[in-house]
Amino acid sequence: MERNDEVVVRRTDLSGLEVFLPRTDPSRLYDWASDGYRSSEEYLFWSRKVCGLACLQSLLHGWTDVRLTMGELIALALDRGCYVVEPSGKVQGLIYRPFMAWVSSQFGFPCELVEHTPIHVSNREVRPGQVMIASVSPEIRDPDTHAPQRGGHLVLVYAVEDGVVRFHNPSGYSHNSDSASLPMHVFERFHANRGILIRATS
Repeated sequence: MERNDEVVVRRTDLSGLEVFLPRTDPSRLYDWASDGYRSSEEYLFWSRKVCGLACLQSLLHGWTDVRLTMGELIALALDRGCYVVEPSGKVQGLIYRPFMAWVSSQFGFPCELVEHTPIHVSNREVRPGQVMIASVSPEIRDPDTHAPQRGGHLVLVYAVEDGVVRFHNPSGYSHNSDSASLPMHVFERFHANRGILIRATS
């Protein structure tokens, strides 16, 4: 995840965030072809929109022998209505219910929607073999951010122990994207009180 280290997340107003690379073409930092993208333009279009699929890809690698590139996952997700690309180019998604139906039917992972539930409650469902894709602010990569927005990004919560939330952050820095951790009260500031519980196939 070294390419993430160059990414800047900046407030544009009270409700908006801008994500950009100030000095470098991101497609030069990443072998996009090896991950199934047909062009650098396609990679650049999707790279900031596939955090939920990155979480799914991690689960497939950890729980199954299924190996799909990000390009393949995007194509499947579009086919199942998990994302909707508007004529303007704006992308709606990840849309939870179609995503849950697809993940359950194709990969056999039972899913449960979590809504209006703070992390100090929903974390009780996180255990070995059951994780949560949680909606948080992209600003969670910088935990000292003052008054962050909630939502707009997805991370994979795989353990909560002794008041510490442990998670994979697809947009995290190279030193902590695979295994980030925050005290629950800090994680809660970024959490949108929603997500998806996903269980491994028994």
